[in-house]
Amino acid sequence: MIAKEVPASITGLGRIGTRGESGLHPVYESLACFSCAARKSDICGGLDNNEIRELASSSHRVQLRPGETLVWDGDAAQYAYVITRGALRAQKASDDGRRQILDFLFAGQFIGIPSGTTYSFDAEALTDAEVCRFDRRKLEELMAKYPAVEKGYRAGTARQLETAYDHAYSLGRRSAMERVAAFLLDLHASSCPKTTTGTLKLPMTRSDIADFLGLTLETVSRAFSRVKSLGVIRLPSAHEVEIRDIERLKALAATRSL
Repeated sequence: MIAKEVPASITGLGRIGTRGESGLHPVYESLACFSCAARKSDICGGLDNNEIRELASSSHRVQLRPGETLVWDGDAAQYAYVITRGALRAQKASDDGRRQILDFLFAGQFIGIPSGTTYSFDAEALTDAEVCRFDRRKLEELMAKYPAVEKGYRAGTARQLETAYDHAYSLGRRSAMERVAAFLLDLHASSCPKTTTGTLKLPMTRSDIADFLGLTLETVSRAFSRVKSLGVIRLPSAHEVEIRDIERLKALAATRSL
């Protein structure tokens, strides 16, 4: 689902997510939706081609460069987004600068409609990325018109809630080794970029992983090295992880101690 391209060269227009739009022809936009990485996402997956065309006509495409922020904590929640390409991280920062990464988001996932009037986190691009932007009110109209959109939105929201519960359990009850193993399993099951041979291409740094898992950078590095030494993974580079024994990795994620 891709619509209304926003040139990456536009600067100085305030929040990235509120940039204006410029014009590909609507026919080309709707055709682009059919090959979009988010075509089978929760929001779009249940729609037929005619419904997709109407959805495309109500959306706008926003391009992001690494480090650009799409959503700021406290901003008015005017839009909802579906990620069509790249990776973002959702995070919160304390007044003294401490950071907690809440989630890593990939193609097909959405930054949904909050319960209140403002966003409660930042969403920042980790890579070159693209999102499909919907005005909140228009998306609510589409959910009322097309039950498949509402059903997909509810399913995606429920999945995000389940993921949040599992992450809370991980932070409270799993060891460092288990957290790293569970994290790699989650990435393996997600739309995290992969090579043709299935090697994970991590868009985040070890520091990002530490801030997500509630660990220090040194602890994360030791856990990666330990899992590697067991022959469960291979590390071709700092941003690549080849899972060599998925069953053993599952066991490490569930085991209390080694």
